[in-house]
Amino acid sequence: MTHSGRETALSKALQSGRWLPGTFLARLDPAVREGLLGLGGHRTLRSGEPLTRQGDRGTDVFLLKGTATGGACAKVTRLVPNGSESLLGIRVVGDVIGEGAALRDDRTRSATVTACADLVAQVVERRRFLQYLDRNPAAWRALCALISERLDWANRRRLDFAAYEVRTRLVRVVLELVEAHGVRGPLGVELGVEVSQQELGRLIGAKPDTVGTALRALKAEGLITARYRGLFIRDLDALRRVADEG
Repeated sequence: MTHSGRETALSKALQSGRWLPGTFLARLDPAVREGLLGLGGHRTLRSGEPLTRQGDRGTDVFLLKGTATGGACAKVTRLVPNGSESLLGIRVVGDVIGEGAALRDDRTRSATVTACADLVAQVVERRRFLQYLDRNPAAWRALCALISERLDWANRRRLDFAAYEVRTRLVRVVLELVEAHGVRGPLGVELGVEVSQQELGRLIGAKPDTVGTALRALKAEGLITARYRGLFIRDLDALRRVADEG
C-alpha cells in the first residue's frame, strides 16, 4: 500500500512478482532467470543502510528484491575529491548491483549503494555469478547491454548539465526513468522509482528548492502529479515536447 492508502500500479506489479521493466532480471528469459535466483542467500536492509561502500574490498553481486509491503529502491552515490556527494543513479527491484567489482581485477567498490526503503537483496558470490554467466550467454548479453545503457545514461547527464536549464534537465531525467521502469496505471504512468525531490536535484545537478519550483510548474500545467517519493506522468506526449523544446 502507498502512503495515501491506495495501491498503485507499481505496488500491484511488485506484489504480482513481476520485475520492473529495464532491470537485469526483467531482461532474462524465465528459465535463465530462475537459474540465477537459485544462487546465494539473502540480506535484509533497513532504509538508510548501505549495501556497499565506495572503496571497500568486495566482489559479491546483489539482486534487488521487493519486500512484502513494497519494492526495493537504492541510490548509487560517489564522493568526489572535494568531499561532496554525487548521485549516480537509482536502482529498483530486479536490478543488479556490484557487477563492476565482480568483473574488474581491482575488486573494489566504485560507489556506495544505500537502501532508500526497506529491501531484500539476494547475495551471489563472484565465482558463482561468473560461472552462471559463462553457462548462460544470454545473461552475459543482457548484462553487457545494461552496462552500456548505464554508461549512456551518465553521458547524457553530462551533456544535459551543459546544454539545458533545470526544468528541461528535470523533464529529461524523469522521462528516462519512466521509459526504463515506468508502470502504466489509472492515474497515468507511474515513475517506477521512489525518489525524493532532493535526490532528483542530485541527479540533475540542481538545488532542491529549484527542483520544487520546476515540479510545481509542471503540476500546474497538468503534466504530472506528485506523491511521496514519486511521480505520476499525466501527459507523456506533452512532457516529451517539453524535453525536445529545451
